[in-house]
Amino acid sequence: MRTFAGMLDLVAIRECLSCGGEVDAEPLCGDCAYALSARLTPLHTRNTLMRHGFAIGAYSGPIGALVRRAKFSLDTRAVELLAEAMRRALGEGLGFTPDRIVPIPTTPWRLAQRGFHLPERLADEVAAHTGAPIDTVLRRRWGKAQAARTFAERLAAGGDLFVPRRATSGHVLVVDDVLTSGATLHGAAAELLAAGATSVSCLVLAAAGPLRRVPVGIS
Repeated sequence: MRTFAGMLDLVAIRECLSCGGEVDAEPLCGDCAYALSARLTPLHTRNTLMRHGFAIGAYSGPIGALVRRAKFSLDTRAVELLAEAMRRALGEGLGFTPDRIVPIPTTPWRLAQRGFHLPERLADEVAAHTGAPIDTVLRRRWGKAQAARTFAERLAAGGDLFVPRRATSGHVLVVDDVLTSGATLHGAAAELLAAGATSVSCLVLAAAGPLRRVPVGIS
């Protein structure tokens, strides 16, 4: 005898979590699943604070759609699919081993609102792959979320987003979900370098544009 939930499954239209297309039992359609198996794409880091930079996909594509679903619809299925995408992309290696992993932090109220923080979940995958420890050396200052700022506001706020809790050292890999203006990553890199890091690299899920050089007080 079928349960009520099972009967609903028979009539419900199953949708791909990324593009919304119809699927059977899988959470993603074939095209979106293929996009999540992409390799790491190097970002141009010349004239930036980063030694290396990588992204998995474009914010305009399936990975970006899953990021939006995770962050704005609070869909934990999307979070785990993105963590899996990170794990697969790391399969061929970064080409270097960082000394520590620093996820871009969020504010306590944002964490309480969502119940999870995507960069931290991604950092877990990176730490498991590289063997480097996660370091919560950065604290997010209270203020307007970057997603709610204009491009100009992002650039202006980049140098005042974070404060280091303590000194750090070595080659630090910063992990975030989205690269938009580059202000968040450069703000984090500037604070890490000022706190004692010898170099900083970055790894993001989705890139909405290039890794621009952003003025944040360190040339």
